[in-house]
Amino acid sequence: MTRKILLSSVASFALCFALPALAAVGTSTTSDDSATIVQTGETNGIATQNQPGQWSNTATITQSNGNGDTAIQQQNTATWTIPGGGNWAGWGTQVITQSGNNAASASQTDNSAGSTQTITQQNNNQSAVTQAINAPDSSNNPNTQTATQSGTATSTIAQTIGLDPNDKVSTATKNAQTATQSGQTNATITQVVDGDTATSNVQTATETNGGSGNAITQQTLPNGLTNQQTATISASNSDTLNQNQTGGTSNVQTASDTSGGSNTVAQTQTGGAGNAQTATLSAGVFNSVTQTQGNGSGNAQTATLSSASYNTVDQYQGIGGSNVQIASLSSSSNGLVVQRQDNGSGGSQTATQTNTGGSNQIGQYQGNSYDVASVTQTGGSGNLAIQNQGGAYFSANGSSLSPKHN
Repeated sequence: MTRKILLSSVASFALCFALPALAAVGTSTTSDDSATIVQTGETNGIATQNQPGQWSNTATITQSNGNGDTAIQQQNTATWTIPGGGNWAGWGTQVITQSGNNAASASQTDNSAGSTQTITQQNNNQSAVTQAINAPDSSNNPNTQTATQSGTATSTIAQTIGLDPNDKVSTATKNAQTATQSGQTNATITQVVDGDTATSNVQTATETNGGSGNAITQQTLPNGLTNQQTATISASNSDTLNQNQTGGTSNVQTASDTSGGSNTVAQTQTGGAGNAQTATLSAGVFNSVTQTQGNGSGNAQTATLSSASYNTVDQYQGIGGSNVQIASLSSSSNGLVVQRQDNGSGGSQTATQTNTGGSNQIGQYQGNSYDVASVTQTGGSGNLAIQNQGGAYFSANGSSLSPKHN
């Protein structure tokens, strides 16, 4: 059964009329329904769409040239209880577009496999995006979340897949989260993939042409493999990039921050094998990179800082073998690199400082046997290099090296 609902309003007509009409949609269990709401020039307008039918529903809301508008879309209920049962949906499409609309809010919720959520906010300030999909099993039918904000000061994007804390058997597989903010200050992006297991999920967050105080947080909470996190910030200061992956194998974290200062990158992988972390910062001062990998083997950490001063790199790998740490600072002064590998064999550490202005410091520690450590410092004056294999290791302490334990 196919049903189409089209509502268009210039004032409060949509709020008064749309809600009762849409509520009547809520009885079907199999459907390919389509609902559309258009609001123009609204102030504090509200558009709500609810489609509880299971299959291939489409919901579209457009709000333009207003102020303080709210858009809410829900396909099926916000929680599910029986795997493969009737309390979830599939292959739905939710689209919200808000333009020229300050303090706008857009929210999408779905229990789904193979569904798509898209929110676009253009030329808005202090706006909010929330996207949530509780995916009972997306292994063959991955979900996609996309959010875009432009000209947005103090705006937020929050994306979640597999959010139900009571759901113990969901599998988050091959899902994609993409969030983009441009021209923003004090804006945030948060991406979370949760569930019992997570495999081959992709999280991408980008903030460009920004001012300062922006933050990106990416989390993949369950054990999994081949998950990817990518975070990019450019032309901004005092930003924070946090990436976290809980356990697993062959996971990848990539963070990049260019043309800014006082930025912080923190990457964490709590355990597993064959994981990789890469951080790149360029053309800035007082930036810091912290990379942490728990126990495991065959893991790699790479940090590159260029055309910068007073920057810090701190790399740690837990117990395991054949792990690799690489840190490179170029055209730098007063830089600090700390590399630590716990007990294991076959570890490799490489630290390079080139074209330096001086007063750079490198400290390397490795645990047991068959490890290799290499330091190269070129140019400058007053540079310091310390290597300890099986002895005390060092941590970043302000702008200097300090022993952490024996």
